[in-house]
Amino acid sequence: MLQRLKNSLAATALSLCMVLPAYAQDSRPDLTVAVNSLPGSLEGIEEMGNVAVRITYSVFDSLIRRDFLADGSGTASKLVPGLAESWTRIDDRTLELKLREGVKFHDGSELTSDDVVFSFNAGRGHGHDPLIGAANRFMLTISHIEPVDKYTVRVVSKEPDVLLEQRLAGYAFWVVENRSYMLQGKDAFARNPVGTGPFKMAEWVDGEYIRLEAHDDYFGGRPTAKSVTFVEVPEVSARIAGLVSEEYDIAVNIPPDQVPTIESYEDLKVEQIVLDNTHMLVFYTDGPTALKEVRQALSLAIDRDLLREALWGGKNYTPNGHQLPSYEMYIEDYPAFEYNPEKAREILAASDYAGEEIVYKLPLNYYLLSLEAAQAMQQMWRDVGLNVTLQPVENSSQVNDPNGTVHIRAWSNTHRIPDPLGSFVPQWGIDSWVQRNRDLASRSWDAPQEFNDLLQTIVASTDWDERQQAYRDALDIWMDEAPGTMLYNPLETYAMRADIGWKPYGLYYMDLRPYNLTFGLTQ
Repeated sequence: MLQRLKNSLAATALSLCMVLPAYAQDSRPDLTVAVNSLPGSLEGIEEMGNVAVRITYSVFDSLIRRDFLADGSGTASKLVPGLAESWTRIDDRTLELKLREGVKFHDGSELTSDDVVFSFNAGRGHGHDPLIGAANRFMLTISHIEPVDKYTVRVVSKEPDVLLEQRLAGYAFWVVENRSYMLQGKDAFARNPVGTGPFKMAEWVDGEYIRLEAHDDYFGGRPTAKSVTFVEVPEVSARIAGLVSEEYDIAVNIPPDQVPTIESYEDLKVEQIVLDNTHMLVFYTDGPTALKEVRQALSLAIDRDLLREALWGGKNYTPNGHQLPSYEMYIEDYPAFEYNPEKAREILAASDYAGEEIVYKLPLNYYLLSLEAAQAMQQMWRDVGLNVTLQPVENSSQVNDPNGTVHIRAWSNTHRIPDPLGSFVPQWGIDSWVQRNRDLASRSWDAPQEFNDLLQTIVASTDWDERQQAYRDALDIWMDEAPGTMLYNPLETYAMRADIGWKPYGLYYMDLRPYNLTFGLTQ
């Protein structure tokens, strides 16, 4: 798989040796990361799934940066300067940001307010019928961006937004080079993105690898790796074998039961973190799962404690409601997801469900241990009288196929900022694909109007008590309606060479900036 890449690197190295004196040769290592899957796009607001953000996080920067390592945990939410060196609240709807001067894009051009205005403009990611609709749910409060001068911008929200700063540090707010984007067009830019991040596009071979080269003019300091290559290796065993043979330097998505194998090698180690991401099930509201009682029974039948212990060694957790303890509005006394198979049987007995087949489709090699979890849940569902058939498929497009039959699908919800605006509202709200399924309208959840009104209160209110009460009430409706359910937050395990200094984050970002990537010291 890597022969073409190796030949290319070898040729490059040979030519450099011929033309450069020894002192000028680049001694930084080439980093190779074995990943379970590669994205189809590196357009930062088009592709925001788990397999994409681990790459785009090193290609782009945001105006404000979330410092995940502020307390050493990898999940901290402290905000620090990014492309903006400072910011000031003008009023409850307006944030003025002063850009760093002299920041260089990958093509050598300088960052200015024009690039920020283009990146956040209504036609690209939000507003009516934007070019990339997927970003709309994360940019839903944004009205417009005003350039004040070459290095100053104002971000204006439609209504008061208490989390505007956190929003600007999260998904969908990467800054792109506007001239390159317009000259290339969206689809070409998605294959050859131009950002300000520490690494820039070098080569992309579909189904094999994406190679990035160091952006040595990076404003945050010279990258510590000469290049980073993300190699697609779907099978866990192959990722581990490649790590042992030194073909790869880091491997992602390692199951907990493989950790002893990794740690048996003196030159390897693991880094683990429980993610700010929850493995979910979506229950489409058509076919047998159109019955609320069936959806409720599906959730009640799941023994989440058993799943966590059997699959994750008890090292992860299931949130109590669609929230995380890190939320400022965390509702500590909110009930946990109930495991009650007897209640599930009673609900089904009183419903119109007559044993119809319920199809659960899930993509292989995407959500770690999802097949094993599905097989265990299939038995739990069977025990309460639910006739669930598993249909593993190769990719998500087969799950979403409008011509196919599917009633349950695997999903995950990333808590992008520590607030319901970071996950619950965009993932389940009126602008979400759950409520507006573009593949097949009949799969859309017809949420109660009260639910959407409560979410709007969470978005618009500046009264924290009012927001929290609206959140509690919306959670109650969501739990009762059961358009989906939560399983657990997975334990993410990365295996790597022992001499690599790198820490994972609670999101799927792989931060390869100089402050978080070192070589040569055994940890």
